Amino acid sequence: MNVAQSLVTKYILIMIVAVLIIPLSFFAGSWLITVPFMHIQGLLNEEYKGKSYYEQMWNQEAKKLDGANEETINKKLKLLKGKYPEASMFWVNEAGQTQLPLPYHELLPKQWSSSYTAEFIKRRYGNDPYTVLAFIGTDKKQGFMVIEVPEEAVELPIQKLDPAYYNIYLGFVCVIVLSFIVLSLFFFLRIRKRLSALQVAMNNKDEQGIPLPVASEYTDEIGQLEQSFNQMVKQLHESRSREQQEAQLRQDLIMSLSHDLRTPLTTVRTHIYQLKSEEVTWNVQQALEVIDTKVEFVSSLIDNLFSYTLLLNGKYPYREEKVDMVRFFRKSIAQWYPLFEEENMEVDIQLPPQSLYWYGDAQWLERIIDNLCQNVIRHAKEGRFIGFRLVQEHNSSSLIISDKGSGFKKNSETKQNGVGLAVVDVMIKEMGLTWSIHSTKHGTDIQIVYEASD
Repeated sequence: MNVAQSLVTKYILIMIVAVLIIPLSFFAGSWLITVPFMHIQGLLNEEYKGKSYYEQMWNQEAKKLDGANEETINKKLKLLKGKYPEASMFWVNEAGQTQLPLPYHELLPKQWSSSYTAEFIKRRYGNDPYTVLAFIGTDKKQGFMVIEVPEEAVELPIQKLDPAYYNIYLGFVCVIVLSFIVLSLFFFLRIRKRLSALQVAMNNKDEQGIPLPVASEYTDEIGQLEQSFNQMVKQLHESRSREQQEAQLRQDLIMSLSHDLRTPLTTVRTHIYQLKSEEVTWNVQQALEVIDTKVEFVSSLIDNLFSYTLLLNGKYPYREEKVDMVRFFRKSIAQWYPLFEEENMEVDIQLPPQSLYWYGDAQWLERIIDNLCQNVIRHAKEGRFIGFRLVQEHNSSSLIISDKGSGFKKNSETKQNGVGLAVVDVMIKEMGLTWSIHSTKHGTDIQIVYEASD
């Protein structure tokens, strides 16, 4: 996988943008917005006169007036007032008298004491206006001079901008932050979209029940997952193709074996019939009966195996119709009655007086009853009993076949008839019926349930 195409690499790049580019964008935004506005208002080229400037300037001017007379000091203050019109200034002579307040302020005292001077300095410290007090010359006895500058006059040029400019800057910052959020959201939404497409592909299946492949255009982690998914789909198709080929081979083999075995079995049964008509000893006659029974069992097993194969491959014809189960059941039991009498079995039949209808294939139902009756004769005839009940219960009806044999678990030959019961199971499920087997050492009950549709 290309490292540059990795999702981890892309996410790290987004984080780098957030950590480095965004702070730089704040600086660039500040410069792009404030500098033009400061230039428009004439603040960019204006000499910055902060608090330290006024303090240094005022102290220097006060020292220059060392030994100057009142006229000289007044003249100098007037010049400074013209240079700094935003400021207020005055001076106090050695006698503590206020001189030349520019502009005049009625709150200024005419006479200054040491205590008032201290209170004045304390009151002005750190407040608006910014106040600088400097002693004239090098001798404090010559008095002092005071300058008061409004707080807004000593602010930084950028602080003098209109509040609207700050709103514009805040808007620029919000745009940068929102851009990062949108970029991150787009990154994760794109990942989510691709994962959702993969999930949809897993749920969309072809006629074989295999998911459809997805288009893979990228080589990142999700792209690798998509490629692995497509490879899995390909393997499933190959596996399904092999299964179909193997199923076809099994079907062909079973059909071939069924045909090849039926021919010699028919021949064997013909010769057994001929031998039975001859005069033979009692032992030979018994042996022929056993042989005939086993040949019939093998023939039935082959027939069930062939039917089971056709059912699994959907090639056993199914024709649904409305079947009168009472009439159908009487006809089916009548065909088996001679065989039950031959085996000395008691037959108990309980059918409702009125007609009871099921929807299904009559031939399939006949095959189910034949297999179950055959199973009872082969494996439960020692109980000398078989019972048939057709019961109506609300919206459902049940067919129950009972015997008094030793039960499925005690019977050693049960597995030999597994194909016959498998055929019954497939047919019952295909017709939408349900069935259950309850077997104990005292007998077995097989119940087939039909649920009537509304």
